[in-house]
Order: sequence, then C-alpha cells, then structure tokens
Amino acid sequence: MIIDIHAHTFCPAVEPLLRDQPGHAAIPYKRDIHPDSAATDAGQAALLREPFNDLARRRADMARMRVDAQLVAPAPGQQHYWAEPALLARVSAMQNDHVAGLVAEAPGLLAGLGTLPMADVPAAIAEARRAAEGLGLRGFQIDSRVNERELSDPAFDPLWEELSQLGAVLVIHPLGFSDGARLGPFFMVNTVGQPLEETIAFHHLVLGGVLDRHPGLKVLICHGGGYVPSYVGRLDHAWEHRPELRRLIPRPPSAYLPRLFFDTCVFRPDLIENLVRLAGAERVMLGSDYPFDMGDPDPLATLDAAGALPAADRAAIAGGNAARLFRMAPPPA
Repeated sequence: MIIDIHAHTFCPAVEPLLRDQPGHAAIPYKRDIHPDSAATDAGQAALLREPFNDLARRRADMARMRVDAQLVAPAPGQQHYWAEPALLARVSAMQNDHVAGLVAEAPGLLAGLGTLPMADVPAAIAEARRAAEGLGLRGFQIDSRVNERELSDPAFDPLWEELSQLGAVLVIHPLGFSDGARLGPFFMVNTVGQPLEETIAFHHLVLGGVLDRHPGLKVLICHGGGYVPSYVGRLDHAWEHRPELRRLIPRPPSAYLPRLFFDTCVFRPDLIENLVRLAGAERVMLGSDYPFDMGDPDPLATLDAAGALPAADRAAIAGGNAARLFRMAPPPA
C-alpha cells in the first residue's frame, strides 16, 4: 500500500468567521508575501477548490500519483492562533469535524489529521481528546510556534503528555515565517521561511528538552525537517564546544534525528537518501503536500529515483512506515 502522509483539505465554513477579525491581516505569510506572489496565490485559490474537497478529483489525482491512501490535514493557513480563545476553539473543532467527514466518505482511502486551538492549552487538550477518541483522527498538525510562544515553552507540556497518552502524532507544518520582513521577494516567504521555521522548531523540541521530557511523544516535521538534515553537523559542533548547549541535552542534537519522523517532500532523491542516512529509513515517509503547487506532483517517482536506498527501505518509506505510525489499513477491495 502506497501512502501519502502529507496532503491537505480546506474547511470553507471557517474563513467567513475570521475574515473581518482584526488579527487576520497579521498572519505572517499574508503580511510578508510580495504582491507578485500574492497574485499567484490568488490565481491558485480557484484551482485548489476542487482538489481540496471533491473526492472524485482527489481519487483521480491519487491514481495518477499511484497513491493508494492519503493522510489528510487542514490547510496550514487555517491554523489561526491569533483568534480569541473561544473563536479559535470553535474553528479548530469545525476543521476537525470537516476532516472527519471527508474521511468518512472514503473509508480506507483517507485518514485524518486534525488541528488544535494551541493558544489555549486546556482547550487544546480537550479538543485533542474529542478528535482522537470521538472522531478517530490520527494526530494533529500545528504551526512551529504559537503566537509569541515557542514549542519548548513548559506551558505546552500537559498537551504533549496528553498526545503521548492518546498515541496521536504531532505534525509540525508552518506557513511563512514568523519574522519574515526580508522574505517577501522571490517567494522566499515559502522557500526560505518555512524550512527555517521547521529548523527552529527542531531546536526547540531538542534543545528545549521536549523530546527528553516526553519520550512517548511522536513528532513528524514536514518538508524533510527543513534545513536540519544539511545543517545538523554545525549544530553538533556547537553542542560540542558551547557549554550553554551541552548543559541542555545529554547527547548531540543529531542523536535526536531518529526520535523524529520526516516526509519526503524535498523534491530530490539525494536529499531523501541523506535524510535516511541521518534518521533511519523507518523514520521517513512518503509526502507530497497535495494539492498545493509547492507539492511534489509525483512523490513516488522521486522516491524510486533514490537508487542508493535498498528496495526494502523504499517500500517502507512508500507505505509501511506510515501504516504502522498512523494505524492505516489497506482500502477495502
């Protein structure tokens, strides 16, 4: 079974509730994007309506991509942590119900990831329980930070413990960059900003002690972990020579790569091979970022071209790892 663990849907009912709210204009991606890229996105919006929520279109695209099943998450642009707590909890629940409804229309073809009202930790815990136990969602996609709070903030520890107990996977997927004033031109708000956010999230999860405090927490960082796989040697060097880093964690940062999961949405076979060398084949899973234009339109071909990987590793990355982590069974015959 070929499983794409990185795909999205969009909950149309959410946006009218938020569009006129004062914080909406402060979303980093919208705030920093260059007008040229904003115009491209506006054109993309109409093209995405059908693949987001039309199951016939999704089935056809999955067949073209040779994918048997998808893990579907809300579009990251709908995370909206700036909203006041009651509204944020409402729209998070709406998105989770939307994902669950889409999955229910295609049993075996789709499994679901939800989102959480991260700005209010008790509300996030309550929604995680509801969505995991009541809706059957397999995990939760969140941003790489929550307003002014980083993921290493101890305030999140009760949530991380709850997700560990639920067996729910925490998926890190930012949109844009939190401090991206220089990243407007050339679509750097995405190409530079998002991998940079994922790299910062890795620092907070590892150096901030989250993975040590919560050994049962399962974390997947999208887009191959951002810049971490090509940068971790410098980080190890800093850990070796800077006492302020050595005090924080007992092992070099690279030793934590096999504690995390990653997708293959890096667009080059050699980068997938490098990720496998660093984290292990059992920690890497096929991911396309469907249906966005910044997704890999043929992720299986990219993986198949990673000729340095044994066939058994490629098979595990193509589906076996995801089937175990997300408890996904083959579609009914």
